Amino acid sequence: MFNKNEQKRLAYQMLVFDEVIKQGSFTAAAESLGHTKSAVSQYVNQLESGLGVRLLNRSTRQLNLTVVGQKLAERSEQLLDLLSMTLEEVKSHELAPAGRVAITAPHAFEAGLVTPIIAHLCHEYPRLTPELTFTDERLDLLQNNLDIAISVGPQKDSSYHAISIGRLDSILVASPGYLAKRPVNEADLGEHHLVTLPWQQRAALQSHHGESCLFSSDRQLRVNTSISAINSVRSGVGIGLMPTIFVQDDLDSGLLQRVLPDYRGEAREVYALHSYQQQLPPVLRRFVDKLKLALSRVG
Repeated sequence: MFNKNEQKRLAYQMLVFDEVIKQGSFTAAAESLGHTKSAVSQYVNQLESGLGVRLLNRSTRQLNLTVVGQKLAERSEQLLDLLSMTLEEVKSHELAPAGRVAITAPHAFEAGLVTPIIAHLCHEYPRLTPELTFTDERLDLLQNNLDIAISVGPQKDSSYHAISIGRLDSILVASPGYLAKRPVNEADLGEHHLVTLPWQQRAALQSHHGESCLFSSDRQLRVNTSISAINSVRSGVGIGLMPTIFVQDDLDSGLLQRVLPDYRGEAREVYALHSYQQQLPPVLRRFVDKLKLALSRVG
């Protein structure tokens, strides 16, 4: 009945027809749509010609729908409703983020930081489908199809954008059981068992009074993740150099105790890396802001 080009025009012809019915005249419909009266009449005539039926009985005073016209008027109203619904869905999609959000972060960020923030965002935006990868390896954003990578310490030069979101301090901690057997002072720290991470080899410690010493010993347990280091220190293996945010609960509960509280290790910057050329999408911006706030509360 309709060729391809005519099908493209059919929807608008039906919408014009719907407006004529609602307004009750070609003149009123033309004013409502911003067309001339003759243009509106032409749209309806084209619709009737394409369908091969009369839709309206016209008179100088009123318009009367034919039986077929009544059926098409119902379909035209449904078409308008469908278009309105589509527009609302598009608007609501913009206002309420949905779909895949892929984030990677170190293991230590999982329990107290990233997971609670994502849980809150999922409650706020039920149509989100997060994908979280926790690893202490630095994953490439594009190679791994990631939106955000949380990374700690100096960053390599790259085309990615790095947003500074906080700093991780470093304090010395040990289990009460270890300290009961071997008291610690700054002079003999190098004789103790230490639990060390790859980036802590001969790390410098600084006191509030400007004194310094090294976090180094011949007696070391080397581990590759902060979670492993914390678990080892809890088990009484030795002394660890940990960010406060990851051991605060253990300090509060007494599972761990501060060692040489005047001394701290070097603070390390935390970054949120992304590859977006412009601003971050709103939901990712909210994630970054919430993580920044959580880090600032401890720092």
